[in-house]
Amino acid sequence: MNSPVTVSELSREIKNTVESRFSFVYVTGEISNFKDHSSGHLYFSLKDSKAQINAVIWNSRVRDLNFSPENGLKVIVKGRLTVYETRGTYQIDVFEMMPAGAGELQKALEILKKKLSDEGIFDSRYKKPLPEYPEKIALITSETGAAIHDFLKVTEKRYPLVEIILIPSLMQGAGSADSICSSVKKANSLPDKPEIIVITRGGGSIEDLWTFNEEKVARAVFGSGIPVVSAIGHEVDYTICDLAADMRAPTPSSAAELIFPDVRDLMLRIKAAESSLNRQVYNKFSNLRNVLANIERNYYFMRPVDLMNEFRANLDSIGSSILNETRRKLNQIKNSLETNQKLLNTLNPDNILKRGYTIIKRGDKIITARKNINIKDKISIKFHDGSANAVVEN
Repeated sequence: MNSPVTVSELSREIKNTVESRFSFVYVTGEISNFKDHSSGHLYFSLKDSKAQINAVIWNSRVRDLNFSPENGLKVIVKGRLTVYETRGTYQIDVFEMMPAGAGELQKALEILKKKLSDEGIFDSRYKKPLPEYPEKIALITSETGAAIHDFLKVTEKRYPLVEIILIPSLMQGAGSADSICSSVKKANSLPDKPEIIVITRGGGSIEDLWTFNEEKVARAVFGSGIPVVSAIGHEVDYTICDLAADMRAPTPSSAAELIFPDVRDLMLRIKAAESSLNRQVYNKFSNLRNVLANIERNYYFMRPVDLMNEFRANLDSIGSSILNETRRKLNQIKNSLETNQKLLNTLNPDNILKRGYTIIKRGDKIITARKNINIKDKISIKFHDGSANAVVEN
């Protein structure tokens, strides 16, 4: 027979087992026994038709809630499972909580919208204008998402002159709101500041996009000293990030179309300006020649013909110089366009694959570390010219 253990030893063993096995939980349930303690902590139970579990939100996290919890409200919580040794009970230490279901989410969203609107965060008088011809922008998005590919594809086609600084960020899930706020702060602190910040991701459900309805994200966007374009990838509904931003675009591709001019239009305008300048120069010198001709025919100027001829030759020389300088400047602009287009090509993710790199996925998830893959996992390997399927053997 094994030697007996004390109650505290058993309780500690249970605590170690439970907390190591359930270090992180993601739970949905209905709030009951809700108590807003004078200390600022929130205590409540999560229940369904068959069971319940205690939960707590410490006062340091309460300010991050975008709604008012109450009994009977169905919610989704993220947190860690902890055991209180003294009483032999366990509870969820909640990090994040949001209403479950579109109706509850919409209700919480409207409450936060009114709060921020009353503060003036959405007012048009605070919207910062975007430069017509930006030279540098900061792109905040997931470096593995489709949004960056869509944005760069349109940018390369429309305006290859711009320099793009990629600031990778979480676009969904736990920690994504803090990640986006940190990225906005980083863009504003760059020594050579970008002229525009673009926050972009693909579309999704209201739950998928809830990060962009977080109050902290709205305040980070509103407080940015650099104009922010919000391109969250949804056509109909506006997120709070959209309302706080200086400009909203419905998709990553449309964001590039809105903030960048079309280089083809610029080339047409340059050619039109060249033609107009040539006509103006020609007309000006034609008029001057007519004036000189009239002067030559005047009785008092018939004799100094040599002086008139010299003046005419000088005018021709000046006209040629102006035309040559105009053509030289236009050629420099054309060469700059071609050089910067080549630079943008180096930012294209597809070119990275052409150098021998690959992207490994299991299902829709990108594998970024050895520890995230197991023997017998079915995976797909993306090359620059296609994909292949494989099974992990060792």
